[in-house]
Amino acid sequence: MKAGERAEMPLPRTVAVVGLGLMGGSLCRALKALDSPPRVIGWDLRQAAGAMALEAGAIDRFEVGGPEGLAAAGLVVYATPLRATLSLIPRHAGMVREDAVLTDVVSLNEPVLRAAQAAGLSGRFVSAHPICGGESSGFAAGRADLYRGATVWLSAGGEGGGDAHRCVESLWRTLGGSPRWVAPGEHDRRMGWVSHLPQLVANALAAALDAQGCSRDELGPGGRDMTRLAGSNPAIWRDLLEASAPVTGAGLTGVANALNVLADLLARRELDRVADFMERTRRWTAGE
Repeated sequence: MKAGERAEMPLPRTVAVVGLGLMGGSLCRALKALDSPPRVIGWDLRQAAGAMALEAGAIDRFEVGGPEGLAAAGLVVYATPLRATLSLIPRHAGMVREDAVLTDVVSLNEPVLRAAQAAGLSGRFVSAHPICGGESSGFAAGRADLYRGATVWLSAGGEGGGDAHRCVESLWRTLGGSPRWVAPGEHDRRMGWVSHLPQLVANALAAALDAQGCSRDELGPGGRDMTRLAGSNPAIWRDLLEASAPVTGAGLTGVANALNVLADLLARRELDRVADFMERTRRWTAGE
């Protein structure tokens, strides 16, 4: 294999990827880049996405919403937004093979696992969240190495150790990721802080700059880094933020409080205290 460590078990001969955007398209590209790639079936409602994936050699077959590709796959991966995934899981429950393993890359584990349990799939469904991505969307934005080196958080409804658990671990190790198990509720709470909060802070900073008539072209490297996430697709984030609203809202309140402290210190010209504040965050950044 070209990427990652030796897999604990071989991948299924056929993998179906539901959704051919950035995450799903990158997954297809990564699978076909292996020395011994599985047969990859792409499933998407957008004909254009399927045509691009076929032309790029990222998939072997394209399905527009039909059940045939799902019925042929030993592994089904959902790479659709949260709301779409929650809708598709019960619709697909009767279409997938009885021995198929199912997983996702949605980024919130608890609601996905609840949907899988309600659909009778909990013993075969492992929810996954690769810590990677980008502000651009669509198949064209994907790349074969997107998952290489990424931590991949895994959650399941039951105890670990079953074939489904080993299959999904194997998938991510084969693609160069580092799978780690976590309780679904704890995962989603942490993501509200470490993923959703930075997204909204970037949006807020971009909005403040825009209100002052500042364009992104005027920013230096630091400013561009801080506002990069402001270019993310809001359609993808809406449902994630709805699910994490209490935690992310508390995070925004914490950021607002810190900003108010800094604004007050600047207004009073207490720059030594501002420097102390910056030193504390510098140490946090350095892991000291």
